[in-house]
Amino acid sequence: MERRMVQILTGPRFARALRAGALAVVREQESLNRINVFPVADADTGSNLAATLRAAAAAMVTPNIVTVGQSARAAADAALDGARGNSGAIVAQFFHGVAEYVGNRVHITTRDFAAAVRRGAEAAYQALQHPAEGTILSVVREWAASLEERARHAADFSDLLAHGLERARAALADTPRQLAVLARHGVVDAGAQGFVYFLEGISAIFRDRRAADWNRAGLTTHAPTPFAAAHAELDETYRYCAEGLLSGTHLDRKAVAAAVAPLGASLVVAGGGSRLRVHLHTNEPQGFFGVLASFGTLERTKTDDMVLQQLAAREARVALVTDSGCDLPEATAHGFGLVRVPLTLRFGEESFLDGVDMTPHQFYQRLLSSPLPAATSQPAVGDFRRTFTRLLERREAVVVVTISSGLSGTYQAACAAAASVDPARIRVIDSRQVSVSAGLVAEAVGEAIAAGLSLDEVERAGRRAAERVRLFAAIPSLATAARGGRVPPAIARLSKLFRLKPILTLDTAGTAGKDGIHIGFRSALRGLARRAADFAAGAPARFLIAHANAVGAAEFVAEELRRRHGAADVPLVNLAPALAAHTGPGAVGVAVRLEER
Repeated sequence: MERRMVQILTGPRFARALRAGALAVVREQESLNRINVFPVADADTGSNLAATLRAAAAAMVTPNIVTVGQSARAAADAALDGARGNSGAIVAQFFHGVAEYVGNRVHITTRDFAAAVRRGAEAAYQALQHPAEGTILSVVREWAASLEERARHAADFSDLLAHGLERARAALADTPRQLAVLARHGVVDAGAQGFVYFLEGISAIFRDRRAADWNRAGLTTHAPTPFAAAHAELDETYRYCAEGLLSGTHLDRKAVAAAVAPLGASLVVAGGGSRLRVHLHTNEPQGFFGVLASFGTLERTKTDDMVLQQLAAREARVALVTDSGCDLPEATAHGFGLVRVPLTLRFGEESFLDGVDMTPHQFYQRLLSSPLPAATSQPAVGDFRRTFTRLLERREAVVVVTISSGLSGTYQAACAAAASVDPARIRVIDSRQVSVSAGLVAEAVGEAIAAGLSLDEVERAGRRAAERVRLFAAIPSLATAARGGRVPPAIARLSKLFRLKPILTLDTAGTAGKDGIHIGFRSALRGLARRAADFAAGAPARFLIAHANAVGAAEFVAEELRRRHGAADVPLVNLAPALAAHTGPGAVGVAVRLEER
């Protein structure tokens, strides 16, 4: 091993050390995901830390960075831009504090470095509304205290960092005694372990010139608990992990924190001055973003469904993804760990993520009161790409079921994303259906995944299901369709005048058409049940009913189905707002899937 004494930390050395630390975390991100149980067991702490540090490290690869001040500021800015999750926001704020202390210095000594780390630790604590011990914060604080003590006597960075690393490891080992949830699962804190990996990478660079590709072999590790055992509990207190990147003039961190704190928990406010990254676990992501927007410009937002992340991370090798136009009972979706990519709802210039920013109840209130018609748009290719990338960090493959390509560009967007991420590990199935009929295709895929079938077999199961599914729907009024320009106003008026209620269905290509007309909506509902029962023809079948704020009508169809087919289980679900935007309130759809014999 080639040892050397380093008494001055320059900009390039700072950058190289940060890159080595980031590499260590990137290499270990999966082991960190497996032990992630606090604050929510959503299996993404390793991925979030790796993404944040990767962004900071990428900013170091530039010839413009000469001084240590430039390096520290570039790392802080890039970490703030790229921060993901609670742990990422904390690390970004740590870098922000370091950069504040370093300022415009050309180089720094061990004493300067220790003082900068102390400032970073203080900033990290200040970023949280309720700092918790036994987390990454405890390790950062103990590391900072150790560096200050050692820097009084040590001028060599290698000695300083080796001493600090031992103290950080001791603090890591103590985390289960500080947080009961860690002790209960027999793990250390994932964020704290990630920061220790970061320090190990940095320390190795100062010990050995050849450490750019260092291997952590021989260093103390904490064997991860088997994932399913470590994540047996499901935390549903707050469903969404919401983050916003806010820019403005003289942003007041305390005022922003006070304004959004009542909306959730795990609040982290990182950054300062003209830019803040705000992280919150909440059930009201749209309200959270609205409050942030009152302070400045929202440059970027992100919303993750933590309940589905927890479920998706538990078991199967293959992840199941749909768009929000596929309707399934929540218990079924949770059981499969289904991840939904939301379509977008629009009222004029306002946009909402379907199923995230607006509940069905809020949507129907807005639909009835808004002078503007509701419109929808498919998920962007980037939305699918981000979902696939994150899932493949901990899954072997992904199977996607989309609503009909004959009605939406969602299938094409998913295919484009799959091609750009990893086409061999991502399969996209065009259900040629919408709502509950697309949901029944997704359910068949979920059942195949749960049975442990191979990726090819899962894909074939989904495609076979798409051949055995039919949807029949009735709409009490064509007014919403006419308002949105999908039906001529004259047709809507005639339908209302003569009480004509068409039965809608999808052909084999997945395009919409009529399957008859009834006089009166009650007659149309009976027609739905009759058509679904006739399609099943007494064979074993799975039924699912969706309704647009019309529980009574849906229950009537379910009872008719039980009478005609003898089906015992006919679940009801809310029609996705992205679809109800086209049908209006009162619509009912029944899907039937023939079981394989």
